[in-house]
Amino acid sequence: MTTLSTVNTPRNSEDVLDGLAAVLVVYDRKVDPTPALLAVLGLVRTVVLVDNAPDGHPGASAWSRDGRVTVVTNANRGGLAGAYNAARAWLQEHAPQTRHLVFIDDDSDATVLAAFLRDPQVRSMLERADTAAVAPAHRDRATGMRAKHLLLTRWRWHQLPRELSGLNRVSFVINSMSVWRMEALQRIGAHNEWLGVDHVDTEYCIRAGRLGLQVYLHGDYEFAQSIGQRRAYRFLGHKFQSGGHSAQRRQSIGRANAWLACTYLSSKPAFAVLRTSMVFYEAL
Repeated sequence: MTTLSTVNTPRNSEDVLDGLAAVLVVYDRKVDPTPALLAVLGLVRTVVLVDNAPDGHPGASAWSRDGRVTVVTNANRGGLAGAYNAARAWLQEHAPQTRHLVFIDDDSDATVLAAFLRDPQVRSMLERADTAAVAPAHRDRATGMRAKHLLLTRWRWHQLPRELSGLNRVSFVINSMSVWRMEALQRIGAHNEWLGVDHVDTEYCIRAGRLGLQVYLHGDYEFAQSIGQRRAYRFLGHKFQSGGHSAQRRQSIGRANAWLACTYLSSKPAFAVLRTSMVFYEAL
């Protein structure tokens, strides 16, 4: 771990959001996270870059010399969930004044973050005690399609349109670019390292909902990201996108879906049915 004394000094005179920190996780040694770093520097008080590459990311030593960035080496222990937990442990010890936390993947286009964080609706929602997180929409680079979002109750779910606008309450958002209240994170607890990577965000949002904490998506803002190697296709007049993962990764996703379905069957039957259907979707 590299700790730098100037990491808590923002470049701007005012924070975009009070007490905001960023966690950027790097895993793929071929991906350069510098664009994402440049997009967040000056917006936050603390940047924690988690080197999650099993053999270390080749750029980590250079980033550690930047006084605005703290590098935490995790070597993929506990997968993505372990990286988040390592970053949160560092923040709890070294930056306890953090009130909000944004998670960013190394390949996410974070250029929309400044406008998103300055939006009055976003800022207002993140001041509410019953809010867990607010996130912009994400669009897959390969297919050009936005992800679908759901609003889940115990017995059923409602599917929102892909091209939604404005602020919407949803049941799930992906990890990257989601902004969380630290009080909510502390209430929910650690990320599930047994899941490792797949559906870490899904399970965390479910736990937030069980505590009465709400998750929101703002459709007026979006960012580009690659999730697997997805392909768009049409079936029975509807447009879909494939998961785009390897057979080994699909097996991991199937395992996670099966575990989620069994774990939350009694409290969220609709969620259990949804996760079971996703096992068949991945197989197809």
